[in-house]
Amino acid sequence: MIELIAHETPVPVQQRHTDGVQGTSACTAPGTQRRTTVLHCPPAPPERPEAAAEINSRVVAWMTGLGLGSAENVEGVYKHDPGRGITLCHPGSQDVDRMTAAGKMIVAETAVDDYFCETNSRRDANDQTIGPNLSLAQSAIDAPCLTPDYQALWEEQRSGHPVLRAQHEAFDDLKRISSPAQAQRTRHDIAQLYLGYNAENGWRMANRLPPVWQYLANRQMNSFRPCLDLTDVLDGYELPDELHTHPLVQDCTARASLIATLHNDLASCEREIREHGLPFNLPAVIAAEEQLPLDEAFIKACEVHNELIRAFEDDTERATAALPDPVVARFLTGLWAWIAGSRHWHFTTARHNA
Repeated sequence: MIELIAHETPVPVQQRHTDGVQGTSACTAPGTQRRTTVLHCPPAPPERPEAAAEINSRVVAWMTGLGLGSAENVEGVYKHDPGRGITLCHPGSQDVDRMTAAGKMIVAETAVDDYFCETNSRRDANDQTIGPNLSLAQSAIDAPCLTPDYQALWEEQRSGHPVLRAQHEAFDDLKRISSPAQAQRTRHDIAQLYLGYNAENGWRMANRLPPVWQYLANRQMNSFRPCLDLTDVLDGYELPDELHTHPLVQDCTARASLIATLHNDLASCEREIREHGLPFNLPAVIAAEEQLPLDEAFIKACEVHNELIRAFEDDTERATAALPDPVVARFLTGLWAWIAGSRHWHFTTARHNA
């Protein structure tokens, strides 16, 4: 499905990333007609297989200790290869301990989706437990403050459920390497992620697709934003809260999160067709809304991605002009790196290309 075109030289930090790198990813749309389009994106960062393997090994050992170490789960982790994804998306981080903390968070969030959302949506179209279970999952990282008796009951439930334990322990590990402000931003954006999970499952249960504008609005929440929040955490510095929460920086983060998530939509399209028949992603909702064949809708989805990339370039230029602090430039460069790593990981992972 994807042909990757190599680049011999990195793109300078201040250079507009689509200039001269058109063709970083040449995409062939699904279907019988092999139509090709281009994703505009920064070139891929270097692979770090040894660090990636160490992260995966540590994550699997941690999962096993939680009771999530079944052969199927372990195989899924190695197929998903979070270590490789993290090393690609955070090329500035040399700290395997910090990157392992991020790997635990990815596995914990994926477990919530797999256990509370995917399983339920296949089981019963009338199942109403997804929302309450997602709220419970959020409480594992945002602990309630109850009366002693009820607090003990909540802690018993949290400790007795391997997915909730995974959420709680992964977030505790993240707090160890984060400031309180950095941890809170991740906590907040995971709540948004679960709100997005709930919306998607609502559409799946109703057996309908939303309009494109609503899908994209939800995809900004149901996105990789909690992962992008760790840009400074994994590199061992902190973008101060007053700068991180600045509207211009938030616009950049939101746009980058949506772009990275569209990589998932595009790269997983053929796999979802194989596994589920009708995929639930941007090409699918465009096809439904505009009454197009899926391959034509896929091309249009790539065009949406490219339009967002160019808008992100403008976003980052405005932010660096208005906020000339070097730490802002460093954080925005990290977001560019995340987009580059995301595109490369999604289009080369065994998860989507098996």
